Amino acid sequence: MHRPRPAVGLPLAVIVVAGVVSGWGTGLAVADPGAAGTLYVNRDVACSDSGAGTQSMPFCTVQAAADVVEPGQTVRIESSGNSTYSGSVTLTRSGTKDAPITFTGAPLGTGGSWAELGPTGSAPALTLKGVHDVRVESLGVRYSGGDAVSVTGSEGVTLDRLSFRRSLVADSGGRGTAVTVDGASSDVIVSRNWISSGYAYGVRVEPGAARVTATTNVVTTPRQGGIVATGTSGADVTSNTVTAPCATGISLDGGSSGALENNVVVSTGAQQSATCPAPTAPLYAVSADSAGQVTGDYNVAANGIGPSARPRPEYSWADAPYATTAALRDATGQGAHDIDGLNAPSALTAPYEHSPFIDSADADAPGELTTDINGAPRVDDPLVADTGTGTTTHPDRGAVERQDTIAVPADDMPSPASGVAPFVTSVRTDDATTSWGKPVTTYSVDFGDGSAPVTAAAGPPITHTYATPGTYAATITVTDIDGSSHSVRPQVVAGTATPPATSLSGAAVTNSHGQVAAGDALFTVPEPANAWEVVGRTLAYGDGTQDNLAGGAQQVEHQYPAPGTYTATLTQTDLLGRTTTAKATFNAADAFLPITPQYDTQKTIPAHGVLKLSAATVKADSDGVDAAQLQIVAGAAKASGSLTLYTDGTTRPGTSTISFEPGRTATNEATVKVTPTGSVDLYNGSSGPVTVNVATIGLQSHTQFGRTYHPATPVRLLDTGAVAGGHSVTLAVSGTHGVPADANAVVLNVAATTTKGSGSLTVSPNGTINSGVTGPYWTTGQSASGQIVLPMIPLTDGKVVLHNSSRSSANLVADLVGWYGPSASGSGFQPVSPVRILNTRTGTGTTGGKIARLGARATLKLKVTGAHGVPASGVNAVDLNLTVPSPSGSGFLVAYADGTSRPGVHSVDFTAGHAVANRALVKVGTDGEIDLYNAGSTSVDVYADLLGDYDVCPVG
Repeated sequence: MHRPRPAVGLPLAVIVVAGVVSGWGTGLAVADPGAAGTLYVNRDVACSDSGAGTQSMPFCTVQAAADVVEPGQTVRIESSGNSTYSGSVTLTRSGTKDAPITFTGAPLGTGGSWAELGPTGSAPALTLKGVHDVRVESLGVRYSGGDAVSVTGSEGVTLDRLSFRRSLVADSGGRGTAVTVDGASSDVIVSRNWISSGYAYGVRVEPGAARVTATTNVVTTPRQGGIVATGTSGADVTSNTVTAPCATGISLDGGSSGALENNVVVSTGAQQSATCPAPTAPLYAVSADSAGQVTGDYNVAANGIGPSARPRPEYSWADAPYATTAALRDATGQGAHDIDGLNAPSALTAPYEHSPFIDSADADAPGELTTDINGAPRVDDPLVADTGTGTTTHPDRGAVERQDTIAVPADDMPSPASGVAPFVTSVRTDDATTSWGKPVTTYSVDFGDGSAPVTAAAGPPITHTYATPGTYAATITVTDIDGSSHSVRPQVVAGTATPPATSLSGAAVTNSHGQVAAGDALFTVPEPANAWEVVGRTLAYGDGTQDNLAGGAQQVEHQYPAPGTYTATLTQTDLLGRTTTAKATFNAADAFLPITPQYDTQKTIPAHGVLKLSAATVKADSDGVDAAQLQIVAGAAKASGSLTLYTDGTTRPGTSTISFEPGRTATNEATVKVTPTGSVDLYNGSSGPVTVNVATIGLQSHTQFGRTYHPATPVRLLDTGAVAGGHSVTLAVSGTHGVPADANAVVLNVAATTTKGSGSLTVSPNGTINSGVTGPYWTTGQSASGQIVLPMIPLTDGKVVLHNSSRSSANLVADLVGWYGPSASGSGFQPVSPVRILNTRTGTGTTGGKIARLGARATLKLKVTGAHGVPASGVNAVDLNLTVPSPSGSGFLVAYADGTSRPGVHSVDFTAGHAVANRALVKVGTDGEIDLYNAGSTSVDVYADLLGDYDVCPVG
């Protein structure tokens, strides 16, 4: 399972627009010096509403600037995050005719603004109250159910190039007005504004207002009216585009006077609904009390075509409906040059080439501007005959002017477009072409790094040095002789001298209880150095899978398919195509799941027969189980021999798990790898049958949360002296000798010595019933030992009970070997296929391959790392099965970490003439070796079979 954690960022379009306007891109912004008399508002930097509003310490809110602005000053509102300044603003301070007050953002492309005003509650976002000589431009405005901008009792006000966004509240019905001018206001210009859908009205002028001009605006889907002037003297409505009105698009009523020219109203055939109350209302309406004081001409009534068109009058003049411009002209003399019945382009696009809209407007109409809503000039299209009037320009009808199409070829982009800073780039200025055949006159290049734009005549290239590393959104603007222009915004990359460094680390996944999923890696990928320079990161896990990572710091979880050592590689690519890598070695391993043993698999295996144990039988049928720890009791043997435990479906190894003989019961624990279905085989190498009883004491899984192993320096916990038959001894284990109180299982070597009769030992958590592990069996006079893993039942007191099941006394011994617990600092298990790594009879594993018994009171060093699937380093312990075949005397072996003091403990007790095998979890020395010491008085042969290893968990 891969769980990369997603990253959050701005949409690309927003980033590009913001970069073009601000010149950001390096992390080291170059500030404009700022004209004298400019107040700054920027909450995205260190700011203060009690300061002077300088560029170095701007105001935090727009209201703070509005409270102190003086005539002649400009309030510059900025936002590097393209976010909204929440809080309704009221301006009560005025400028003069020679020194107006200006509020401005930074002009952007269609429909956008660098800074945005948002209201508090239902109040307007901006109120101009009793002011004069004020200009507001290049800002975004939102509303919250009421009006967006309100002009009350004011004169000499211009609202230019504002972008009115949708409501901040859920509202599908449309309410409020984008711009309201009250009846006490005069000399107001509302120009070049984008008013999006969602408003009841686009522009609304109330009775009593005078000399209000609405020019070159776009209003989309107004619910109650697009541009409405009521009782207004001198209402000039010119070159506006209103699309899909759900009521009248443009109307003058209530005794209004003025002009209605060069407008385009487009119907799209909407159906009547709660949100569209009057889709069949006239596109234009002039009331009877206004008709004698209003002139109308050069307008477009685009009523739609095709099956989606709805029947609606194009005009209502003096309250009489007219279906077409011809009907209006014949009846009233108005609209002599109006056009109707067209499927017009959308409000956001210019008229298509050869459209009758082109060069057909009245250039001298009241309020007509020399530029369109985007600031582009009104130009003459040489491909269309001029049918308009006026001498200064050749305007198209509506708010958007068709421009000369200028093609800027690829070789006019900065070349080279990337390099290591500082580097020089060049922009060609000699091969842009135009669709109208007009000569290109100027190239203007803003290199986007804060330097001043460079404008030059077409011809020689423009060169520039990028001195500081960063990504820069350059802007190349090509202008023809008539002023039509086209801008392209290529990206330029100035890289650092060296690619950004990367790093990778990881750990096994743990849960809230401290348990570990030792095969589940959680990789930590830090925020890359110079993150702006990085374009891609790929994390390959070393198992054939990989993920592409998002930017920023993150953690990625990955489940490995099996235990093993994997090298994860993080590859990072920068904007210049350079790559850096980081690696982490993850030792995917198993965690231990203790199970209270149940001896319920008693079977007789015939001579040289195989007992197959299913996944359900050994409880290994859950996800991710790689090995099972079993205890095997062998009895009723008819001949001496050994049992070999191995994975079903594999070749039987040359190892042994338990030795047995007639008349004796033997027991041993062993770890065995399981198949994906969990099955294991038990082979009887004897010439006679033997009866076995098998219990599972634990599982090893690489996907489930479990416990890690903590090998201890072996230490004796108990040596009782004689314990009567049928009696028990209680021993504190958890909470002592470094074993924590919450240990889930303990590993003990238990032994019986000075035995007075045959018997066995049972070891159980204190206070439990039927939860014990059967320890060694013995005959009279025999010393017998066995290593056991004892699951500790939760909520017990951490004590262990050793019960002498014999009828006769015996000395009981217990040595601590290690413990399992919920701690990520322990070791994970790596199972291996059983292999004999020591055989003194053949010289396998001995120094120089020497064939010789392990002498009395002698020590043999055995290398256990770096072979047979065991890593060369990071190994804490190995899981072995030690066998002493046919000893000629009695004694015991001690297995311990090389380089440490030999502990006074037993690992395998043997008796003359009786083969014995015992599991041994042995701590490994720093040199990767263990020591085997023969404490007997005679030399013995020794076998050591490797079953697995415990490695430092989990990352290198």
